[in-house]
Amino acid sequence: MQSSHSPSNLLSHFRTSLQSFPSSTSTFLVLHTTATSTPPSSSPPLKTLHVLDASFNPPTRAHLRIALSALKSTKNVSKPQRLLLLLATQNADKAPKPAAFEHRLAMMTILAQDILDQYSSSHPQPATTDQKDEESLSVDIGITKHPYFHDKAISIELSRYFADPATGKQPQQVHLLGFDSLVRLLDTKYYPPTHTFAPLSALFDRHRIRVTRRTDDGDKYGTLEEQNRTREALANGEREAEGGRKEWAERIEMVEGESEAVSSTKVRDGVGKGDWGLVERLVGNGVREYIQQERLYIGNDEGG
Repeated sequence: MQSSHSPSNLLSHFRTSLQSFPSSTSTFLVLHTTATSTPPSSSPPLKTLHVLDASFNPPTRAHLRIALSALKSTKNVSKPQRLLLLLATQNADKAPKPAAFEHRLAMMTILAQDILDQYSSSHPQPATTDQKDEESLSVDIGITKHPYFHDKAISIELSRYFADPATGKQPQQVHLLGFDSLVRLLDTKYYPPTHTFAPLSALFDRHRIRVTRRTDDGDKYGTLEEQNRTREALANGEREAEGGRKEWAERIEMVEGESEAVSSTKVRDGVGKGDWGLVERLVGNGVREYIQQERLYIGNDEGG
């Protein structure tokens, strides 16, 4: 028997929310939250909010690794932990196809549970209730109308969803990016009409980004050293003419990626070819079962 919070049973909720969202005044909404334990009535103010923003078409093991790596990082000492899985209903580069947004959101809830399960398995059970509260992890599923990172950061702040109710203080956002997203972030073609980095002040003045370097796709992204040069160019003042500030480089953390190439495109291609062995290597079992159940990406010929 399916839980009322199972991905399939949440589809109606997601569809209704997506239908009303375009005409609402909100630019950011949290649609679903799941956690390792029931949140206490009073908990410490949230200091850090990790944000994993992607098309999730579908969610892959790469998304899982990026999230867990950030949550388990020795540099991440903020407790309790919170992760936002964010889907933009408008994308700067990609049309919203082939999987409908409600199906992506349903698969994001499966990813959220996979993250919670693996996070919990790597953390010993705390002895006291207070320790349990501190070690808890909540994963939110959210949507935004904005396609650009700086606007997304602002809309999350303006919603005040994660602000401390007592003081109004906002957590620092840590946006989790793949290297390809960093390249887009630092491309001035996305910032008309001046085509400078001026809009990025809203992101870098208050928040940070954590970039997983790409070790796949041959020479497309260059060597690890060449990828590091993207950050170093900012630190060395080479982007100042475009409005990039040297101190922003201190807000960018570059981390190692996995050697196996994992992408949503490869998953869709695998489904289209009926190669379920490949699909299972690229996504979790729950996501694979959902794709099969809903017959997603069958005869896939579109990106997204």
